[in-house]
Amino acid sequence: MSSLAVHGQPVILFAEACEHPANREEGHVSVLHVRLALGELLLVADGSAGSQESAFAARMAVEHFYAHLSALPSGYPADVAIREASERANAGILAAASAPGSSLQGLRASLVVALLQQDGDITHAWIGHIGNSRAYLLRAGRLHRLTVDHTAVQEMLDRKLISPLEALHHPEAAVLTRSLGQRLAVEIEIEQVPLAVGDTLLLCSGSLWRSVPEPEIQAAADSATTESAAHNLLALALSADGRNSVGIEIARIIPPPDTRHHREHPPIPLGVVLTVFLLALVGVVALIWYLL
Repeated sequence: MSSLAVHGQPVILFAEACEHPANREEGHVSVLHVRLALGELLLVADGSAGSQESAFAARMAVEHFYAHLSALPSGYPADVAIREASERANAGILAAASAPGSSLQGLRASLVVALLQQDGDITHAWIGHIGNSRAYLLRAGRLHRLTVDHTAVQEMLDRKLISPLEALHHPEAAVLTRSLGQRLAVEIEIEQVPLAVGDTLLLCSGSLWRSVPEPEIQAAADSATTESAAHNLLALALSADGRNSVGIEIARIIPPPDTRHHREHPPIPLGVVLTVFLLALVGVVALIWYLL
């Protein structure tokens, strides 16, 4: 677990988890948490081609996002930065897939990104997503989904052609309508979400929410620490479906530390000071009287 603490500001605690099946040398999910001049960057990318290709796509997405965002100054607009990073990642994946002799045709990746910025006691989360990687907000014990999947099934749900129950097991559940590497023009959705003390932000790959019901995600995300939340979510996903890689990033906002606990010596009460002064004065008077 890592944390970000600035005097007088709420503290942000972080945790992550990423694991892939034992029968694969490399999983198709990549995660990243790093502190940049722009803020705290959290990323989960999920490749959606074959096993080797999907791992490459996820890794490329994370690398391109990091390379672009890490080079920007602190005052750069967060939404513009995320959009530019998505365009760079999209172009890189398309170039790798279309290179002469490339075996990476169909290279694509879903991605969800959060850029956390603090302004006094306010924490702003800039959320970007494309594909079916998701962002959730746990607030006051209740889980809220912040993103809407870019999938064929989601479009059917929007048009009320299928029910939520049918969507869970639909044969086109994995068909993406948007992703990195899918077309020349990339359309990433970006929104700003204010975070309050007590909030927990969860980013995850599709392998978590597809295999674990949201009530169970809610309970696990509400664990006592961010590390235990990440561990419990990972365990739920692997026990429900051990065939797919799982990626998780968590950020939790907690109150600033009580500055009173950081004083080396507490202030001496005024009454004690006056008492000591009077005793000293009496002693001096008595000494003078004795000498006279």
